[in-house]
Amino acid sequence: MLKKIAFASNDGVVIDQHFGMADMFYIYELKDKAFSLIEKRRFARSSQRCHNDENFEKAYQTLKDCGAVFSAKIGQSAANYLIKKNIRVFEINAKIEDVLASVLETDKKE
Repeated sequence: MLKKIAFASNDGVVIDQHFGMADMFYIYELKDKAFSLIEKRRFARSSQRCHNDENFEKAYQTLKDCGAVFSAKIGQSAANYLIKKNIRVFEINAKIEDVLASVLETDKKE
């Protein structure tokens, strides 16, 4: 079961950000069989908006306590970097609440 999940979102409602362009991640934590928003984290990438190990490491440092990250899109290099660091990566365009409900439902079945 995922204890903390990060969502790349502009508004905290819909997963609508490309991972590499996201400025904000909404972090949810599982407590008492329900998820709750615990914080919003700014992502401080280097000034270049390109894929490089420096930005990948900064992303990892921002999200290292999360078991998964959901974004509208993520490049293969960034995804591979996070996966190697044991963060699960998902691409989806959906409402955050719908994804959280699905994660909880999946957990009930396991």
